[in-house]
Amino acid sequence: QVKAENIIKNLFESYANEPAMLPTQYQKIINLRGIQRTVCDYIAGMTDRFAIEEHQRLFDPFFKP
Repeated sequence: QVKAENIIKNLFESYANEPAMLPTQYQKIINLRGIQRTVCDYIAGMTDRFAIEEHQRLFDPFFKP
C-alpha cells in the first residue's frame, strides 16, 4: 500500500509542478477547475497498470516502454 501511495504522490507532484505533461484536454480545463483538481481527476481516471507505467516512464531512467 505504501508503494501505491508513493506512486500517486509522485505522479500528482510531477503533474502539478509541470502541467504541460498532462494531456491537452486536461491542460485546457486547468483555468476552470484549478491545477490540483485537474491533476486529481486525471490520476483518478488512470488504471493501475497505466499509473505504474507512467510512474516508471517519469522516474525510472532504465524503463523502456
